[in-house]
Amino acid sequence: MTIVTEGIVVRQTRYGDNAIVANIYTRCEGMQSFMVRGGLKSGGKFRSSCFFPLSQVEISYQRGKQGGGMPFLREIRLSRPYKDMYSDIRKSSVAFFLAEAMARFISQSEQDEVLYDKLAQALCEFDSRKENIAEFHLFFLLELASNLGFAPRMEGGTAYFDLREGCFCKFPPAHHDVLEAEAALGLARLLSERAAQGEFPPLTLFSSSLRFNLVQALTHYCQLQCGTEGSFKSLPVLKELFS
Repeated sequence: MTIVTEGIVVRQTRYGDNAIVANIYTRCEGMQSFMVRGGLKSGGKFRSSCFFPLSQVEISYQRGKQGGGMPFLREIRLSRPYKDMYSDIRKSSVAFFLAEAMARFISQSEQDEVLYDKLAQALCEFDSRKENIAEFHLFFLLELASNLGFAPRMEGGTAYFDLREGCFCKFPPAHHDVLEAEAALGLARLLSERAAQGEFPPLTLFSSSLRFNLVQALTHYCQLQCGTEGSFKSLPVLKELFS
């Protein structure tokens, strides 16, 4: 059975001497891994531009028999080419971070067209922005958290935010996974602006230091909720570019 669907490229990994594995978030089957025979050699069947982080593509692949292993990608083409995503170093750095976040936090191999459509449209809108791009990734992480079932809860005041429980609280919890004072208020403001203006408002709200503290906090929060570990390779680049 041949399946044709839209997808957002998340990651590619070399496999042996003559192939890659492409992780693609698909509209019809969630996060999937595909074998790409021949790799991305010059003059080959597959264009390397189709495999940049967050490329929006249309793919076709053959789903084998149950237990038959990883499906082979048959065709891929760009479905929504970006204008500035890869030529603007700030946007491309955000793209690498968002792709890394999607790879870490979206694990389900099942259809979620609502989330897919939200992310696909938001990425196109981000590509077209001329300003207010420095905090898009914060709202993107909140969108992932909301759709994956662990949106931060607003009850309990804003003095502290318990990263393990996902809620604000008046008193500090008995562990170190907590946001205090400025960072807790910053997260509360993000949630308030998101509720008032939509999932991806074109805003720049914070100083560079608070912005970086918030992205660190939100990635840690998502890791706690998803049970994943490891540092983000793209975070130091974001810190340097948006400082």
